[in-house]
Amino acid sequence: MNAFQPGELVLLTSQKGKTWLVRAGSGSFSCHLGNVDLQDVVGRQEGEWLETHRGAKVFLFRPSLGDYVHKLKRRTQVIYPKDMGAFWIYGDIRPGDVVLETGVGSGALSLALLRAVGPKGRLISVEVRPEFAQLARKNIEVFFGKTPDNHTLLVADVTALPLKVTVDRVVLDLPEPWLAVEAVSACLRTGGLLLSLSPQVGQAQMVCQELKRHGYANVTTFELLKRNWKIDARRARPEDRMIGHTGFITVAKKIARTSEVVPTIRDPEAPVPS
Repeated sequence: MNAFQPGELVLLTSQKGKTWLVRAGSGSFSCHLGNVDLQDVVGRQEGEWLETHRGAKVFLFRPSLGDYVHKLKRRTQVIYPKDMGAFWIYGDIRPGDVVLETGVGSGALSLALLRAVGPKGRLISVEVRPEFAQLARKNIEVFFGKTPDNHTLLVADVTALPLKVTVDRVVLDLPEPWLAVEAVSACLRTGGLLLSLSPQVGQAQMVCQELKRHGYANVTTFELLKRNWKIDARRARPEDRMIGHTGFITVAKKIARTSEVVPTIRDPEAPVPS
């Protein structure tokens, strides 16, 4: 394993699971458990620990993508890891894919998409608000340690942007995603997938109608709920709080516009009619 280097992100973790995101070698850190010198992190291995001046242990880990998403600076609500995972799997985003993303926010989904396409893929992000684009660019740079070479971030309205590129996947995270369907469909290859996230069901209805008008099949909408469980030697019960509704995810496949009939394709996870 590689030892922690000066300036590297470190996830300090208490024995009860409380976490703090810090940088190795960046001075002193203080919390309710006591103080530690972050210079002592440098040269240590992941999984080791430091002891605070009060005698408490804090373990050293490199932050996962999910850890970082919950800690990053934001101006908007970030996409939760449960939904980010759905975009990756249901969108079938693979290494080498070219992905067009609109509505960058704080850059959380951009991080997941960059991980998914890998260094041989490409992510094109379009954000209409300059302050959001600036924050997303910074969050991405902090996580990767630099601006990824395969990431292009444009400050523009995607509905008025003449993109001359063919992409494998389109991801929409916009207040009115149906207004962007026509513009982004011109870039999406036949057989490619479009994914959209909307917090309200009315928004999901509008985007589904627009997708069907622009040559998409197998238009499916769903939501995901996540509930943790508290398990120890004496009990096993669900936590009192859970991550419930965060948004409706719509997935659609683009078909050739010469097709006269849109095929009906059953959702493989839907129950079979009796």
